Amino acid sequence: MKILGVIIIVALALLAVFTLANWSVLTAPTLLSFIVFEIQGPLGVILLGVTLVLVGLFAFYALSMRTAMLMEAYRHKQELQAQRKLAETAEASRLAELRAQMEHDFGQLRAAIEQTGGRIEAVEQALHKSFEEAANGLAAGIGEVEEKLDRILAAPPA
Repeated sequence: MKILGVIIIVALALLAVFTLANWSVLTAPTLLSFIVFEIQGPLGVILLGVTLVLVGLFAFYALSMRTAMLMEAYRHKQELQAQRKLAETAEASRLAELRAQMEHDFGQLRAAIEQTGGRIEAVEQALHKSFEEAANGLAAGIGEVEEKLDRILAAPPA
């Protein structure tokens, strides 16, 4: 229980103790004026009754506010669930769209590869041949440099 609830319960308990301790005074008849007429009655009991009616009205107001707040929270919860479901379906449709687009693109890529299969192999063979020729030329150049170095190193100093 929150501190305000405890304070209210303590105040009502103190009011009950005060009422019991002073019951004879509260029930003593008194002349009461209602401006247009006067009657004889227990002022304390009337004021106690008015206090209890006000406490009841306050309790009813607090309960109605709490009920309204709970109903609003429930409505927000329902709206959030609806929005979450909407977002999930939108995300699922986007994923399905993406999957379809990727399958379409991969299908086009596969078709392009199948159509150019012979050309790719020809390009690979030409590239392989070019690499072999470059390697042979490089090996020949290295061989010439080695021969020159051998001749220079083998020649007698002058």
